[in-house]
Amino acid sequence: MTRTRLILPLLFLATLCGCAPLVIGAGGAVLADQVVEDQKGGDGLF
Repeated sequence: MTRTRLILPLLFLATLCGCAPLVIGAGGAVLADQVVEDQKGGDGLF
């Protein structure tokens, strides 16, 4: 029982840390697309 209480939060944190670069990268792509749309018009990058 004690092992399960220790392993689950560590697993959650490891998963969360692994996904952070993907979330940040996706946010950067959306921001870059918006900037190109504002400057050049049209559909932007994507």
